[in-house]
Parts: sequence; structure tokens; C-alpha cells
Amino acid sequence: MAKNPKIFGKELKLSWQELTIGLAAIVLGLVLLILPGVAASVVLCGIGAIGIIIGIVHVVRYFTLDARAAIFGFDLSIGLVWIVGGILVIILKDFLISLLPVFFGLVVLLGGIAKVQTTLSLKRMNARHWYLELVAAVISIALGTVILCNPFSTALLLMRIIGAALLIEGVQDLASLYSFKKARDAFFVEFEEDK
Repeated sequence: MAKNPKIFGKELKLSWQELTIGLAAIVLGLVLLILPGVAASVVLCGIGAIGIIIGIVHVVRYFTLDARAAIFGFDLSIGLVWIVGGILVIILKDFLISLLPVFFGLVVLLGGIAKVQTTLSLKRMNARHWYLELVAAVISIALGTVILCNPFSTALLLMRIIGAALLIEGVQDLASLYSFKKARDAFFVEFEEDK
């Protein structure tokens, strides 16, 4: 197995965060495509429940810690904020659902804009198929703009469009991550050999 190249003494590795985001976009996209009416509500209730659980853990921790340790922490206030936030997410889920198209539209649009830099970086590294990233950027920017403009007649159709856009965005991100890593590794191996 080939070792990762190094630049300035630091090993170049694939970012697990970017990989996780790409996979999460694919999963969320599939859920919104398959269950558009239920998915948003379930996701928000899940987020609210997780917030409440995190809050309860902090509150319990505050009361179970030794008094000397507890007075220097903010577990009680952090816990209460998490609990209130979780409850508000559940209570206001219908309002928050109405904001999801704006949120997801911005995510896809900004993802496309970020791909423009990746395109330029691939071109600067003389990657053979740099223009494919440009096509992906244009598609993402177009999808994000369409979602933000919301020309759809029903909320279910909009959720399916958002699901498709997230699915496409996730696949593009994973492909981009692979092609960028491949071009970057080749570029820096060449860079090290020229020194």
C-alpha cells in the first residue's frame, strides 16, 4: 500500500469529516426522496429528542459531581439550554420545516460555489479531468438556486427535489474528494521529487 505523501512534514490524508458529510448527504437525500412527507418531521423530532437527552445528561452530571468540581463547570446551565432547545425544536417543528428549503438550498448552492475552488485547484495541479468538477459545480449551483426559488406546486415535490439535490451533492462530494486526493497526491509526489 502506497504511503500518503507529505508536504511541509505533514502527511496528506483524506478528510474523514468531508467523507462523513458526503455520506450523510446521500442518506438524507435518499430518505427525503423515499419518504418526503415524514422525513423532515421525524428528523426534527429526533434532533429535539437528542437535545433533550444531552441536556438531561448535563443536568444529572451537575448534581452528581462533587460540589468543588460542579461550581467550576456550567453543566446545569448547558443542560437546561439543551433541554429548552430540544423542546423548542419539537414544538416549532412545523415552522422549522418551512425553513428547510432555504437551509438545504443554501447548503447545495454554497457547496457548488466551494467546488469552483476545487476546480481551479485541480486545474492548477494539471489534473486530467478537472472540468468534470466544474460541471459538478454548475449543477450544484443550479440545483441550489432552483430550491431557493421554490417554483414547485407542492411541499412533497419540493422535499423530493431537495432529496435528489442532496443525493447528487453527496455523490459529487465523494467523487470530488477521491479525484482531488488523487491529483493532490500526484502533484505533491512530483513536487517532492523536483526539490
